[in-house]
Amino acid sequence: MTRRAHVLVTGAAGFIGRHTVAALHRAGHQVTAVDLRPAPTHLTGAARWLRGDFADPALLTEVATGHYRTVVHQAGISDTRAPAGLELDETNTAGPLRLADACRAGRARLIYASSHSVYGTLHHHEPIAEDADTDTTRCSGPLNPYAASKLALDQQMRTLHLAGLQWAGLRYTNVFGPDETDKGPMASILTQLLRQAARTGKIRIFDDSLTAARDYIPVETVTATIVDLTEHRQLPSAVYNLGAATAVSFADIAQWCARLHHQATGQTLHVELVPNPVAHAYQYFTCADMTALTKVLPDRPTVSAASVEARTAELFEAFLRNATG
Repeated sequence: MTRRAHVLVTGAAGFIGRHTVAALHRAGHQVTAVDLRPAPTHLTGAARWLRGDFADPALLTEVATGHYRTVVHQAGISDTRAPAGLELDETNTAGPLRLADACRAGRARLIYASSHSVYGTLHHHEPIAEDADTDTTRCSGPLNPYAASKLALDQQMRTLHLAGLQWAGLRYTNVFGPDETDKGPMASILTQLLRQAARTGKIRIFDDSLTAARDYIPVETVTATIVDLTEHRQLPSAVYNLGAATAVSFADIAQWCARLHHQATGQTLHVELVPNPVAHAYQYFTCADMTALTKVLPDRPTVSAASVEARTAELFEAFLRNATG
């Protein structure tokens, strides 16, 4: 891949999409960005912005005629509460498969967003590898239609594109970082708890989740990895986990919030335990085995529990400034 490759980013006005556009622009790539939403003001100069659907036939034709060297597909329905149906299937599975066909015709590399949610419940509290996604001794599989739509896409990509297309499906764990507030209830739980602590001095946690633990990855680590994959000379086509490979408990996050709140205000953080209304579809443990991606990118940016904690302190300070500003 050339340093000045022309890259198309779909879902470019979303949380990860915005950071992807910025990272690719900083790396020197020519970026075209597409989203149903308008371009974020601070990124209008970082890309050529198109307002529309990633599956628009005109855009797919542009991809198929070789206009782009790489397509980074971040668009989709990300609401884990979305109902099963034609809209979800079209947006998260069928549409991306047509995009993959266009990439194959135009010899463009495809990097797309999958999800760690495809594994559902992990039966053992240990990192899970990509090839275990249908191993019922390791995991339950999707707990909701959203996760099922992502798994269907991954499985179809493995079946339909064994050759003739360089692609990577990235199973993000819990991506967090600045500028996540527009995601509302779909923001990472880490971000939600930090914002609650900074704004109200209290946090709400499900009463059955204090011993639960999740794999959190900063958005800048995700986008740095995407840039590396864009520039990698040869990309073995596969689904890859993208997480920190370490799980942080909700109890630890509560302690972090309490310490940060006390340091900032001198007051005690109030923790409210509330019933979990979605216990049947709740991931109590997530952790990504990162062996496969590390083989492809030995020098990839990595994340430790300590670096996640340090990043949360920065985010808490930002939320506190906004709350008191």
